[in-house]
Amino acid sequence: MDSRSENPTELSSLPDYVLLMIIANLCFKDALKTSVLSKKWRNISRRATNISFKESECATLSDSVNEDTKRIAFIHYVRDWVSKFTGFFVETFEFCISKPVDIETFNLLIEFAVSKNVKNLILDFADRSWNYSDDAKAEATSMLQLPECFYSLTNLESLSLSFCGFDPSKLVRLGSVKSLCFRWIQLNGITSLLSKAPLLQSLRIKNCWNVDLESITDFNNRLTTLVFKNNRFSVPFSMLDLPNIQKFKYSGQVHYFQFLQVNRSLEEAYLDFSEEVKYDEETGTQLCNLLYDLLSARTLTVCPFLLQLIQQSEDPIRLKAPMETRQLILKTSLLPDEYIGIRLLINSSPHLETLSLHILLRRPHDMEPPSFDPDTYWSYEFNHKCLKKTLKVVEFWNFSGDMNELYLLKFLINYGRGLERVDLYLPRGVQESARRIAHATAQMVGTTFERGSNRLGIYLHNG
Repeated sequence: MDSRSENPTELSSLPDYVLLMIIANLCFKDALKTSVLSKKWRNISRRATNISFKESECATLSDSVNEDTKRIAFIHYVRDWVSKFTGFFVETFEFCISKPVDIETFNLLIEFAVSKNVKNLILDFADRSWNYSDDAKAEATSMLQLPECFYSLTNLESLSLSFCGFDPSKLVRLGSVKSLCFRWIQLNGITSLLSKAPLLQSLRIKNCWNVDLESITDFNNRLTTLVFKNNRFSVPFSMLDLPNIQKFKYSGQVHYFQFLQVNRSLEEAYLDFSEEVKYDEETGTQLCNLLYDLLSARTLTVCPFLLQLIQQSEDPIRLKAPMETRQLILKTSLLPDEYIGIRLLINSSPHLETLSLHILLRRPHDMEPPSFDPDTYWSYEFNHKCLKKTLKVVEFWNFSGDMNELYLLKFLINYGRGLERVDLYLPRGVQESARRIAHATAQMVGTTFERGSNRLGIYLHNG
């Protein structure tokens, strides 16, 4: 007999329902560890309600064992644990493994989750080496289709599917769903799916193809988080009615959104079109209209492509209406053809408090040369309201001290009447020679640049 069971610890002497409450508040890995405490704990751990099997976390074999052997051992462990589960219900079931498993294991795990009335279901079979939706699309023939029992789920509150096929038209019982996440799958029928989820608060669509999102209507007026990343849309535009949105994030090629409503207290908007290669005036106007729709965002992040294109708008000085932005994050290569876009956004943000510039590597593009002298562009005073009243903090990330950085930095320090600090962050892993140059440049900035604020401090930080 196990001596540990004959000498129960003080915790082990607690009633089962108390131990179950303890287990429920532990992550799954820690819950499994309790099984070594005693036989009673081992039995209790078999009733954990938050179950998470991740191949990356559960691999315990040595590095000398090949990946196929590790994978087989992991699947065997999962099947064995599920077969010995003694609980009556499951709050969360998560299964993550790179590339699909055999159909028998796949169906067994789905049937287990359904039989335990799972509320939060996460299934992830994506290859970790994929970068774009086309990578997954090329492997679509190996994608497993969710079995019929999946569509009988009635208690779902959140669903996350990655590289597993399903038929949105069959998923009809979504009245309790608050969160949906789709990755690496074909996603036609998404509009009708959303029409069945009146309580939806969060929608994330990443690396999907054939996305036919025609609209999000006020039926989903509880939606607070909307994220798109590197998708391929099958419709020319999407209409969005988002009266309560708090976070809107978009990455990928330009897609046209027509906003019917946007929350006037939008917390964050993130726009990254680094995958786009089409430079034209029509796209520039489209992006300016997008910024106008998102002008209530307190934090706004934009990319070099947007900075380059918005100068094509009708008014290259300011947007159609002032923005409510308090923190402006500019991902920029600080190329001359981004200068007008940078100026436009600063000028359109009269309440701006923090300006962050994340300096990126410069890449070739097809824009025409600027019609101004880049070396003198920032030497002229611009009548930007935020520089006179509200701007308190300026951040330069990946600061190297090159001339383009110094031109803009000098302008901000000179005309920032309320500036309190300028933070210069070196790139991570920078060589010692580059570090010395940056230190010398920062010292020169602090001692020679004329300051518009007598409260300003200038600080250099390691990456």
